Amino acid sequence: MARLAIKQTTRGKTTLTETPVSGFIPYSHHIDDHTIVTKDGYFLQVIRVDGFSFETADQTELNYRKHVRNTLWRGLGNSRFAVYHHIIRREVTMYPDSDFEDFCEALDNEWRAKLDEKRLFINEQFITVVRRPLRGSVGILTEAMRIISSKADKQAAEADRKANLKALYEATSNIVGTLQSYGARLMTTYETPGGVMSEALEFLSYLINHDARPVRLPRMNLADYLAYKRPFFGAETIEIRGAEKENQHFAAIIAIKEYGPESAAGMIDGLLRLPHELVLSQSFGFIDRQKALDGLNKVQRQMDVADDAAVSLKNQLVEAADDTASGRIAWGEHHLTVLVKARTGDDLDRAVTDVLAELTNLGLIAVREDINMEPSFWAQLPGNFSFIARNAPISSANFAGYASLHNFPIGKFENNHWGPCVCMLETTSATPYSFNFHHGDLGNFTVIGPSGTGKTVVLTFLMAQAQRFKPRAVFFDKDRGAEIFIRAMGGSYSLIRPGRKTGFNPLQLPDTPSNRSFLRDWLGQLLKPLDGTTLSASDRGIIADAIEANFDQESKYRRLAHLQELFEGHDRPSKDSLSARLAPWHSAGERAWLFDNEQDDLTLDNRTTGFDLTYILDDETGRPPALMYLFHRVDLMLTGEKTIIFIDEGWKGLKDADVANRIEDWERTIRKRNGVFGLGSQSAKSIVKSSIGDVIIEQSPTQIFMPNLKADQESYCEGFGLSLEEFRIVKELPDNSRCFLVKHGADSVIARLDLAGLDDTLAVLSGREETVGLLDQIRAEVGDDPADWLPLFHQRRKL
Repeated sequence: MARLAIKQTTRGKTTLTETPVSGFIPYSHHIDDHTIVTKDGYFLQVIRVDGFSFETADQTELNYRKHVRNTLWRGLGNSRFAVYHHIIRREVTMYPDSDFEDFCEALDNEWRAKLDEKRLFINEQFITVVRRPLRGSVGILTEAMRIISSKADKQAAEADRKANLKALYEATSNIVGTLQSYGARLMTTYETPGGVMSEALEFLSYLINHDARPVRLPRMNLADYLAYKRPFFGAETIEIRGAEKENQHFAAIIAIKEYGPESAAGMIDGLLRLPHELVLSQSFGFIDRQKALDGLNKVQRQMDVADDAAVSLKNQLVEAADDTASGRIAWGEHHLTVLVKARTGDDLDRAVTDVLAELTNLGLIAVREDINMEPSFWAQLPGNFSFIARNAPISSANFAGYASLHNFPIGKFENNHWGPCVCMLETTSATPYSFNFHHGDLGNFTVIGPSGTGKTVVLTFLMAQAQRFKPRAVFFDKDRGAEIFIRAMGGSYSLIRPGRKTGFNPLQLPDTPSNRSFLRDWLGQLLKPLDGTTLSASDRGIIADAIEANFDQESKYRRLAHLQELFEGHDRPSKDSLSARLAPWHSAGERAWLFDNEQDDLTLDNRTTGFDLTYILDDETGRPPALMYLFHRVDLMLTGEKTIIFIDEGWKGLKDADVANRIEDWERTIRKRNGVFGLGSQSAKSIVKSSIGDVIIEQSPTQIFMPNLKADQESYCEGFGLSLEEFRIVKELPDNSRCFLVKHGADSVIARLDLAGLDDTLAVLSGREETVGLLDQIRAEVGDDPADWLPLFHQRRKL
């Protein structure tokens, strides 16, 4: 009765005769956390692959990796396996949650708006391994016997099922192991408050519905469950329609009609850059070796009979047959399609043109499907072999070129050591990159680049974005480049200038074993013998007694001038006595401004503190004790609270043993104290050649390289470990490109920080001589509150 009633409606006959979407979906159910079984009894597992960062890799490495992939596929090569490779390129809007104040909040809002204006894409890659019955007449007989035996002998059927499942797990385990450096992992189920979700079903659901969303593990048949959108097939266009009008896309499918003569490493990498959403699908169904040899020999015989003069092709066939017989390559039936999506028909036509042009540039003949469009759509689903409209035999070496698994890194958006990523950067491939200092729990970093390349802007931008973690920050600056930024954040900033009282007095430190130990080293630095030799045992004893006496005094008497009296009672007057060595550092001495102060006014109470070290860094005598004291005070504040320490041109301090020891200690241990340490330099060589260069490079998982036409290969490649391609990029990027190379763990990307049009922000992020002079004038008038001076600063600098 129901069918009769439906038949009488306007489209009743169509409704009753039309195959439902579920009829084209081959999947039945999950049989374990990783495995899906099809209606035909095939087993499949899905591997997610982050991909190899190819953009900055040397060609020799790309070729080597292609060889490794060929070895991987030929090792899998029997006809019971088929491999699918999918690339889902989709547009995304990614931005970490923000909780900033004042200037940092304004900067974050501006940067978010900048990124919102751009179309950014990510490329997600998947390998699906399908375990299927034996191929050919033997396979048909075996399958028939399996069906009979499953009815007569359930134990035999179960044994067959277990054997297939074991073989599938062995295959995927081998793939994941081999592709470990590509970030491969077997997709699984996972628990949520809303129930058990399936990563594999999320992938398959996207191929059907073209939405990225979690998919709950159902209790019903997967074919009936997965589709919630319906594809409508026209002459050469597909309309993918959801329940809401705005949830609608148009799509077209481009397929390879004729293959080119070769397949290089990264054959289809150009598709990863196109400004369009797309799904690349390709399958490789293995052919048994003997069948492949028979096919090659048949073609050779046909050419001989036809007296074909294509000598080079004959030679290639002979070589292919030899490689096949020796096991150097395997063969399989291959198909490749690209489904491209757009919101409008005109946009779709432009996208199709771009994809066809890219494939044509590769020497492939591709067509926009019309008659074969619908079967090609369903052929994207792993296991839907019967819907493949165009396929051709290719070798595993060819497949290793087509399925390069190359990609652009996107970083780690969340669940990092401090939570979300530090910030979102744009790459030159129109891909978002989640920037992080931390790789695991290690967050040290280096920033290398000459003046004029935007190093200060990049650094202060990252420091501003890092305020989402509410860390304490200490910035050792040079040339006052970051002063406006630090003061705009509400931080304190101190200039260390010759003859200008610093307010430093280490002798007034609290009496602790740590401070006593520091004072022994610090005084030892002030009192070094004039001939550069080390302190004598007698001198060290006198210094220890002086420190003991110092802590017995009231705070107001704990000054270098009072130590002078202690030393005079112990040594004979001479040019190199302890009292003579101390004389320049107190009272009317030429360096008394540095440490001989009535009270110790050095405070690190502000969440952000800056020091300008421009003059002290070039003072060979004053630099070591000054940095020792500053670094000691910073070290005392490392109590487990999130802390970032950055030293610009810090390599100059590495000349001094005590300073180098402190930096080495931070490099090795600051992660245990929840800190991050960064070092900046105009020259890579200055770090590489320093006494602790190896430690700095080894302990800095994040490295930023600004453009540098004068970069030297020894420092960049042998020292920092850049590839030749990365080195070329650093040398050839224009100074004004706003681009830089980021290396983070295995990631290597060309990032862009384009703040064009944000003149007020740029004026704060990077100070110049005239702007810091203007800052001094305005602060003298209205004080240090950025709410008072910052508006005037922007107003007057534009006059």
